[in-house]
Amino acid sequence: MISQFIEAAEHGRPVFITDLRRELLADPAARVEAVLILPDGESTKRFTIPLPELGPLSDRERELVLDYVRAEVYNHLATLGGYALTLYFERGKGRVADLLDEVVEAFQIDRPRAERTEYGRIVNMLDRINDALHPSIDSGERRFTVELCDIDDMPSAVESVTFSAQPTDAFGDAIEGLDGTVICGLDIGGTDIKGALEVDGTLLALKEYDWNPASYAEVEQIITPIVTIARLLRVRASLETPEGRKAQNADELTDAVSQALAPEASIELMQQVASHTENVLGDRLRPFDAIGLCFPDVVIRNRIVGGEVPKTQGMRRNAARDFERQFARLTALDTELAGLCRENGVVMNTNDGPMAAFTAAVELAASATPELCARGVFAHSLGTDLGTGLVCADGTIPEIPLEVYNLILDLGSDSAREFPPEDLRSLANTNTGIPGTPQKLASQAGAFRLADAALCGSHPDLVREIEQAGFVAEEGARLMRFVPESPVDKRKPYLAYLMDLAETVEEVAEVFRTIGEYLAVVYAETEYLLGTGIRQRFLFGRFVKIARCFELLQEGATRRDSVELIAADSEMAYTPLMKELDSDSTYTVAQFGQAVGAIYFANSGRLKADVD
Repeated sequence: MISQFIEAAEHGRPVFITDLRRELLADPAARVEAVLILPDGESTKRFTIPLPELGPLSDRERELVLDYVRAEVYNHLATLGGYALTLYFERGKGRVADLLDEVVEAFQIDRPRAERTEYGRIVNMLDRINDALHPSIDSGERRFTVELCDIDDMPSAVESVTFSAQPTDAFGDAIEGLDGTVICGLDIGGTDIKGALEVDGTLLALKEYDWNPASYAEVEQIITPIVTIARLLRVRASLETPEGRKAQNADELTDAVSQALAPEASIELMQQVASHTENVLGDRLRPFDAIGLCFPDVVIRNRIVGGEVPKTQGMRRNAARDFERQFARLTALDTELAGLCRENGVVMNTNDGPMAAFTAAVELAASATPELCARGVFAHSLGTDLGTGLVCADGTIPEIPLEVYNLILDLGSDSAREFPPEDLRSLANTNTGIPGTPQKLASQAGAFRLADAALCGSHPDLVREIEQAGFVAEEGARLMRFVPESPVDKRKPYLAYLMDLAETVEEVAEVFRTIGEYLAVVYAETEYLLGTGIRQRFLFGRFVKIARCFELLQEGATRRDSVELIAADSEMAYTPLMKELDSDSTYTVAQFGQAVGAIYFANSGRLKADVD
């Protein structure tokens, strides 16, 4: 049954887990029934892992089957989280028992957090989530557990969690009551931070700051720019008030703040201007009513609780400081930002994916087609990685990790597995080392990998041009190929270059079609895992800035499934603040849409807090 998949893998072609699972479900030789208790300790998800005949198998066949079963477990944990997992099977089938023993061993549950690698990294995330949600446990640490049991001991009825809700006015309400408020929205990404400032229902200022958090060894390097940008936006709002205009040298202060808000301003200048202006304003400083932000990690109940994302890998590699202590400070980022708010002000934090979904829902609610958010909204932020978000029809965000960029989708493409994760030709996730995840498929890194493979064989002159421009470099004994991130970060300009080439070079156009095809695989896998019934996927980020590139994504998606990709661009500007952004002469909705969405997200929390 699996020979066709082995042949595809050995010829460098992808083997998608969705295709393999479908074949196995049609004629399984054995089954494993799984019951997963979710992070809340109560909700459950039941799923079936169909298996082929397990013997005799060649080494490559057994490797594929083992990868597949591990991926089935891993994908559920990365999406839903986990308090405990039980795997039920027929004890009399020895080969199944041996296989499951290997699967459980891969997750390294009994090792200390600092020693876990690859699949074990997901357990670190689960443990931190469980610690955060169940702090009263006497041991101080709630470890995720896995148990193997006989199929005869399985409960007769296990109810699977659903992610649907009755529609409410939550999305429409999020844009109400802005008069008399000052709200900050922050979109924190892998290559930049974007900030937006709302004052009295008007979009007053925007701020972009380039950074590379994955390279930072100290937590202060991550926290300081975020807080500094919020401080800058606060002093900008304060200078807009009648009291602020009366401050000494108010015009000069406004000019200085404007310079610090420029994209090229250094962190040193930003800090200096923020501190000086705060000192001059004194009690004229106007606090925020609310701050909304999205952070690229697992966020539950406004707190960052994952710790296993690429953005924290510099901290994890820093042997001079204890990672858990550093991460605890990042977890408490909402508390630090609350110091910039008025008494009883709110800080609303979520992952960048849910923020994309919430932003899309709010705009749809104000559009002529509000029915598109009647089931809720599923969205992706397509950029450095693949951010993913789900917001239910009642405006709530499920308390699950939804780390879709970590899902194992491609079990094949053997030739791309030969390279180290840092090599742009590699299929391996740079964070976990596990191959076949969206980080190297539907993402910026995926575009780089696909373009290199396509152009090296067909356009050597173009490859030389790319290398001479400094977009791709080589180093080391094995001539590792990579896109430089220092001293100048070339990732954003190289992606922009490829997006321009897609207009005229067919091989590059095919890169974006292939990413669209991968997005359709993402759709199929997330629907299998979550069962939302939502066919649309809204896309935010740099990939949708150019119409032709988005068209190519759509073309590629039609190869696989009936998913409907919708660009979250100027066509989705329906609310007052988003319309203001759409009319901006410098920035676009595709760039700053989530920062504006963060303002509405914060306002929804403010309104709820005022009612409570």
